[in-house]
Amino acid sequence: MKPVRTCVGCRQRASRTDLIRVVCIQHKLEPDLLGSAPGRGAWLHASSNCLNTALDRKAFGRALKSNQQMETSALITFIEQAETMLATNE
Repeated sequence: MKPVRTCVGCRQRASRTDLIRVVCIQHKLEPDLLGSAPGRGAWLHASSNCLNTALDRKAFGRALKSNQQMETSALITFIEQAETMLATNE
């Protein structure tokens, strides 16, 4: 059985292969593509809808147990690129 995680954006459960692990490194939200970064991680679909929902709900702060302001530009760029790649493959 595949390990199941919950997307912090849409709150739907999915296998970890369908989600991206996001970590906070020096106050920056970054995708953890290898899944080996130390510390807490939040799981997110590669979708701008899920990302925007998570940012609006301040879900990353809760999931990562941090009340500090986090830089999101690297994560936003990554999600936009992932959506573009997924759209091209369809």
